[in-house]
Amino acid sequence: MHEADIPRPRRSQHEDRQVAGGSPVRVRGRRSGESTAYFDGTPDQVGRIRDWSQNATGLDPVEAAPVGLVVSEFVTNAVRHTASGGRYGRVKVSVEVLPGTVVLVSVTDDGPRPGRRTTVPRLPERTEDLYPGGRGLLLVAAVAEKWWWTGLYGGPLTVWALIDPHHDLVR
Repeated sequence: MHEADIPRPRRSQHEDRQVAGGSPVRVRGRRSGESTAYFDGTPDQVGRIRDWSQNATGLDPVEAAPVGLVVSEFVTNAVRHTASGGRYGRVKVSVEVLPGTVVLVSVTDDGPRPGRRTTVPRLPERTEDLYPGGRGLLLVAAVAEKWWWTGLYGGPLTVWALIDPHHDLVR
């Protein structure tokens, strides 16, 4: 990943903003079939980002549903656990339909929140607890063919997933 691929945090109204009043700013993808946009890192944007990612696939709604689910989980985690959920936070979302209609998605955050412990995406070790959260990545692991993250510990991270919308979820 190149430094240019990592979104800069927005600092003031005078800088070139990548998100305009909650509307996504689309950027030209480097490859055919790739759609990329920057969104505000607010909880109310998660549904909008989910819809955008499903539409970006060009698939019918049933086939695109797993893409929306994975992107929604990745964005929710970025908003909850990183600087993307802060005052000037944002997320970069990319959706690319690969040959055979396999979909590659990625969500890049703004890095760790100042003063908080740095965390990285990982599957929970225990799931039998009655704690109401922490199972989203288990859902991603069940839906995606593969998921992973890239970036430097303590810096912005990108979470990736390969999704085959035609794969039978009952394994």
